[in-house]
Amino acid sequence: MALNKKRFSKLLFLVILNTLVILLVSNGNWTEDTQSNIDRRDGHQQSYNVSTDVHWRLPSKIKSILFWNSPRRSEMTIFGTGHDTFVQHGCPVSDCEIVNSPHQYPGRPLDSYDAIIFNFNDEFWLTKRPIFNRQPHQRFIFFTQEPPPSIKPMNISGYRNYFNWTMTYRMDSDIRFLYGRIRPKPSAPKTMEETEARMKESTRQLMLNKRKINRRKKKEKKLVAAMISHCKTDGQREQYIKQLRKHVKVDVFGWCNHGERHKMLHCDTDELLSSTPECYNMLDSNYKFYLSFENAICPDYVTEKFFQIMSLRDIVPVVYGGVDYAQLAPEHSYIDARQFEPEQLAAYLKKLAANETLYNEYLWWKDDYVVEAGMEQMVSRGFCDLCRKLHEANQEPKMYTSMASRWNPARCQRPKHGGTKTNNKQQKLTRNLSAVSAFSAMDLLSHRNRTNQYSED
Repeated sequence: MALNKKRFSKLLFLVILNTLVILLVSNGNWTEDTQSNIDRRDGHQQSYNVSTDVHWRLPSKIKSILFWNSPRRSEMTIFGTGHDTFVQHGCPVSDCEIVNSPHQYPGRPLDSYDAIIFNFNDEFWLTKRPIFNRQPHQRFIFFTQEPPPSIKPMNISGYRNYFNWTMTYRMDSDIRFLYGRIRPKPSAPKTMEETEARMKESTRQLMLNKRKINRRKKKEKKLVAAMISHCKTDGQREQYIKQLRKHVKVDVFGWCNHGERHKMLHCDTDELLSSTPECYNMLDSNYKFYLSFENAICPDYVTEKFFQIMSLRDIVPVVYGGVDYAQLAPEHSYIDARQFEPEQLAAYLKKLAANETLYNEYLWWKDDYVVEAGMEQMVSRGFCDLCRKLHEANQEPKMYTSMASRWNPARCQRPKHGGTKTNNKQQKLTRNLSAVSAFSAMDLLSHRNRTNQYSED
């Protein structure tokens, strides 16, 4: 009897011990299992109230950013998610995290985010507004890389007193999300006199170098190229190019060869991808001019093609857009097609192509400036700037009454055949250029200085 009691006590002890072990293991895995179940849910957005769930409370110094929609678009995916990506991109202020969709953590309350980004693009019509008790510290951000005509169907006028900040290509944005930048090096000239002297010396060096190369390589460059994926545009660039091709040969790569689809030109062996480095290298090696024509002529709208071409060594961009290019690029580094009629532009390009000195004057600035181009630099700068701004103290409350006036397509222009109205000084300068006079770059700069047509930054 005593022996049975002793065995019973041992068995009871083992049962109790096993039970305690099971309870401890189960308790230790509870949080992980619960989160796994949350992550596996098929999340449909629902209403949220202010949360008291401590699970989602981040360290106070970390600012949290949510992409409300379009998580798979390149401007969202390239930067990355989480907190470490801010450190990896070298952000001066890196105490932020990114969540790329409300469905990434369906159980996470929306009031736990410091900023929510709404991407207005061609997918936006699928997007619904979040419904929850919005907190005073939260910033709703209007984000787009599209010009006003492209986002016209998205009912922007319905968003009154909704957005706190803007994050776009426009220079007056709260966070600038620019397609590119051109920054001066310490060696860059700072006055008109220094510019003229630097241009003269740089052109002389270019002439010497090219003569040495030409002794070994006799290949003659073609004149004009363009890469176009949108065949019909709000800015009517296709009409300008159509008129231009009556007077000069223009090789159009892509799907928009203006009635000559049987002569469609491709970059290498594949159809055009404007971001393919091989395409730009091919242009640099084979052409003197590139038509950097935007699909819409709207304030500040200039896309990556301009900066990609500016980053090359030996090709001159011909621009067509609504941005003030003088605020973006060095003097005499591009040709503005909107100051010419197509026939006049063709004559001017032929004149430059035939005169090596005049042509090289457009390349004078290459060693004195740095060009930032490509999606990587755009998203890195943009989201680093957003993180910094979220950490700024004592910010005044801000709310946009309406986005409709700022993004009204009526602010954009639809010129006929690429022409535009100019003032008297511009008309005089255009007549000189389009008549293909002996104007050199130095003459042009001196002319601008005398008339005070352009002011320095």
